[in-house]
Amino acid sequence: MASNTVYDAIRAHLEAYWSATSVAWENELFDRPEPAAPWVMVEMVGDLYAQMSIGAGVQSENRWDEEGVLMMHVFAPSGTGASTARGYAKSLADLFRGALLLADSLEFLDASIGMGQPGDDDGLWWRISVSVDWRRMEA
Repeated sequence: MASNTVYDAIRAHLEAYWSATSVAWENELFDRPEPAAPWVMVEMVGDLYAQMSIGAGVQSENRWDEEGVLMMHVFAPSGTGASTARGYAKSLADLFRGALLLADSLEFLDASIGMGQPGDDDGLWWRISVSVDWRRMEA
């Protein structure tokens, strides 16, 4: 689980710069669009903390990095094709390309778009996911 600081910064960035679809956040109420239209579900995972330096007199004064993955799942109504959803996935990845947040201590690294797959058990939604690796450096 990513720290609240990272989560809040990423959420603020998405909310400020993404308006193409509605966005569902983990463990928050969300109504799927009616009529059915593309939407995005956001999840985050993270590792707290990886020690990146040694030698400080007090261990906590070494450099500690927090790393994780931002996952954004683009849902589209089944049977509507992949092009629009893939375009949204690419745009979401681009939103983080080269971005630096939290006074430049939060950087975004590799991004990957996965293969499409069913998005629910009822067959109403199709999903394609984009993941973006991130790292927060704490000196």
